[in-house]
Amino acid sequence: MRFAFAGTAPFAELVLTGLAAADHTPVALITNPDRPRGRHGTPQAPPIKAIATRLGVPVLQPERLSDPGSLAQLLGHSPSAFVVCAYGQIVKQEVLDALETIVVHPSLVPRWRGAAPVERALMAGETELGVCTLRMTAGVDEGPVGDVRPVRVPRDADAGRAYELLAPAAVDGVLATLAAMAAGTVEWRPQEGEATYAPKIGAADKEIDWSRPAACIADQIRALSPHIGAVTELAGRRTRIWRAVAGEGPVPATGPDRLVVATEDGWLDVRELQQEGRTRMTAGEFLRGAGRGLLAT
Repeated sequence: MRFAFAGTAPFAELVLTGLAAADHTPVALITNPDRPRGRHGTPQAPPIKAIATRLGVPVLQPERLSDPGSLAQLLGHSPSAFVVCAYGQIVKQEVLDALETIVVHPSLVPRWRGAAPVERALMAGETELGVCTLRMTAGVDEGPVGDVRPVRVPRDADAGRAYELLAPAAVDGVLATLAAMAAGTVEWRPQEGEATYAPKIGAADKEIDWSRPAACIADQIRALSPHIGAVTELAGRRTRIWRAVAGEGPVPATGPDRLVVATEDGWLDVRELQQEGRTRMTAGEFLRGAGRGLLAT
């Protein structure tokens, strides 16, 4: 079945690569325009653009896909279906009216509808995640379900690893849904159960509250790693904590290679961090450098 694919975020990269490996390459990729990035504000393309170029897939980067000219460009590739996965833009009704559109959503809807389902699930300490294909409607992630695939994610996995584990299920779900659509056998089932929501990660979600239990802080850190970062103040600088392990009982001794922080309930063994303006480093590298005074306090 001829389909176009819309995606921008790393999860979309994984799914596009998986579809191509299964010999199902889209007729076009729709992704966000190049945006200024870095210290000098140089426009940079989303990495998925390079993947599509390598695959020989035409790339469209409209500011608004629903604009008549942009939509006409998409329809000019004659897709029979439109697959949306971590695109980063709202798909307007004009597009839905023109193309049968499915969305790949990395949760078991109606749980965790919204922009950050994987991050919110990990922050809640969940290990039973999954991927659904939905028939896209005007309501965010409210459409009927065509395919559901549960995926177990280890409790110590960060968001990057969780997306890697979810991607194969997403690819299989898209292929099964497209095949059923082509055969006219697809069954769109209403979502069942109470909805929960996964809003975009905001500034407050990044701040570490050391009065919380260590296990909850560890879940926050892994949910925001490796792409956002949980933030705290350390040795006088704003610092992102990228990796940490929670523990219970008496706080273990620190040392030249070990940074342990006591919490309201338990303790956190910080393994990897990044101070503002510096590169990522291990706890040992930090304690031998900017944080060497902490061992004496």
